[in-house]
Amino acid sequence: MVSTDRGLQAPALDRGRRLLLIGLTVWVLLQLSRLVAIQLIGSVADGVDDPAWLYPAILDVVCAVAAPFLAIALWKWRGLTVWTLTVVYLTVSIVDHVGFFVTYAQVGSPVAFEGMMPTDQSWVVPAIQTVIDAVFLFLVMRRTDVFFTLAQPAASATPPSAG
Repeated sequence: MVSTDRGLQAPALDRGRRLLLIGLTVWVLLQLSRLVAIQLIGSVADGVDDPAWLYPAILDVVCAVAAPFLAIALWKWRGLTVWTLTVVYLTVSIVDHVGFFVTYAQVGSPVAFEGMMPTDQSWVVPAIQTVIDAVFLFLVMRRTDVFFTLAQPAASATPPSAG
């Protein structure tokens, strides 16, 4: 049974809506890997990396910590609240990636992640993640019917009076 916000009806999920919800839930759970940013926060605290890396690192941790809660909400509930949380989550994720690009352009690749990938290609994964986040954000904004449908007002027996 799926719960909804009051005043909204839970939509029946056809194959396409179900696939969107499953894909979105899997994508959100994959964001747990962003906990690797804790290593970057430690590197900044130790004075190894530039303090500019704190902003994208903290947003990475925020996204990673929020991921399991959003995944549960996506799976168990429907409604305006879950839709809003999903839109906010994807927006924060995109803002985080933009912060990464700005920081990378200003101070270069973080020392904490040397050896994980070539430093001249460390922008590739966030670029791919940004595109995927943007696609899901677009789909969530276009397919609100996955989360809720507005109830139609009951038909009135008498027409509205003029005057």
